[in-house]
Amino acid sequence: MKRQFIFLISIGILNLLLFIGVFKLLQHDKIYHHTLGVISENYERTGGWDNYEIKKTSRPYLQIKNDNFETWDAGIYKCISERMYRSEYACYGHVRSAFFPLFPLLWKITHCTPIGISIINYFLFILSVAFLVMFLLQTTLSDKLVTYALLITLPSTVIYYIPYTEALFLFTMTMAAIGLIKKKYWMFFAGSFLMSMVRPATVFILIAIVLAELVIFIKNKNYRSLINELIIKSLPFLIGYFCALFIQYLFSGSWTVFIEAQKYWTGGVQLVKGISDWSVEGFGLSSFAIFFVCLPAMLFILFLLVNRSRTTDYILKIKDYDTGYLFLISIFYLLGIFGFTLLTSGGNLHSFSRFTLASPLFYISVLIFLNYLSGKPLKLFVLIFITLNILLVLFLNFVGYGGGRIQFSFFGLYMFIAISLFLIIKKTISQSAQILIMSALVILATIWNTFLLNIFFSNGWIFT
Repeated sequence: MKRQFIFLISIGILNLLLFIGVFKLLQHDKIYHHTLGVISENYERTGGWDNYEIKKTSRPYLQIKNDNFETWDAGIYKCISERMYRSEYACYGHVRSAFFPLFPLLWKITHCTPIGISIINYFLFILSVAFLVMFLLQTTLSDKLVTYALLITLPSTVIYYIPYTEALFLFTMTMAAIGLIKKKYWMFFAGSFLMSMVRPATVFILIAIVLAELVIFIKNKNYRSLINELIIKSLPFLIGYFCALFIQYLFSGSWTVFIEAQKYWTGGVQLVKGISDWSVEGFGLSSFAIFFVCLPAMLFILFLLVNRSRTTDYILKIKDYDTGYLFLISIFYLLGIFGFTLLTSGGNLHSFSRFTLASPLFYISVLIFLNYLSGKPLKLFVLIFITLNILLVLFLNFVGYGGGRIQFSFFGLYMFIAISLFLIIKKTISQSAQILIMSALVILATIWNTFLLNIFFSNGWIFT
């Protein structure tokens, strides 16, 4: 186990060096214009807060400096770390209370610069994925290393390089997941308690746990077990939510500041007026999430509902908290985020890929699926993969948003498809060929992630 851990973390450190190296190379005018600049453009934001324009421009990457990391929500988290939840308008005071306190407290305690807290985020990320691979993926060490290298360079992983909450969300959920697998309630309690203080959206995990327990109850009809499990599983979340609101109360003097801050975001149930996004890059990633994550999740739940004999076997296994229990929670979470987006976004998919592809439940479900895939005939899975691609193509042809599909802005989507195919068929490829293909995919995905980070630096519409 120790040897595995050292190898995995070493790959994570090498990946960080690769990322920084690629980003710095593309800061040079000649290198950029003779490579990435030939097929893509960067973004530039001009004007003030109320009167701005975001336009495409042909220029090299911006510098890696602290000011560039204080963009979008990162600036709000920094304000919370410095001023907590004081009632004021300055420093995003009117919206700070919409954000939970654990990540800003980590930033405050460490006294880090924006670059420093981003480095901490990255190491929390690679540490969490390493633990998930070690505890969930049942395969050889070499296969774990290949899979790990791909998982930490997926085209959505740039979110772990910036001062956002995704890394802490992943780390705390990993702690809770390992607690479930190892039947260590204290670890599950600690992870869930901390996780609930990271962001309000963790309520979807609590709902997913409740739904998983209800599925078990439908089969075993044990009321006492249901009530007991709901209490012990919900308790750390409820205590965590209370602590988050109490911290806000201590600094603001109000128990309702969280609710009051919500008025600055348009919300509520909305009819879908048409499919769009804040950026073509985000739209491509969200399209992958819909057809290769959420649609299979819906089919899985439908399969359980229709095939009752298989469902009974599945429920009997997950009662012992094997990986099937985590998989069911992950499926319910991903579908919950998808349903919430459909109901409240009006068809605008902004940040949907962030809440799915950069979530701990996505990583957990992928690793458990890879376990299931091992030793199974590939024909059915390849057929499903081809079918999902056909449905995706039909969707992209039906939706007008995004312009031409053969452009670099869709490169993240195509990289996700390529990596998915490789993960499905890699057992049929020799080890040396696996390493070569994995290396190429890692380099290409890294270039894409540097591109997204530069959009973030440029105040472009990519993450909220």
